[in-house]
Amino acid sequence: MTTRTRTTVSLPADLVAYARSASEGNLSAYVEHALRAQQLRDAAPAVRAWREGRGVADAEEFADLFGEDVA
Repeated sequence: MTTRTRTTVSLPADLVAYARSASEGNLSAYVEHALRAQQLRDAAPAVRAWREGRGVADAEEFADLFGEDVA
């Protein structure tokens, strides 16, 4: 199980209102999903370079790189 850490962030009120509405009652999961998606976008150049050097990765290899929720 993943260890969770409580944190505080400051965001514009309209963005928080939107996220609360879109989260269907689970703001933490909504934010986690958004951050994981950004993590993948940030890693895309490295993954692309890795794939070009090694071929296409399977789901298990991506899980090892980015966590099991991604695969």
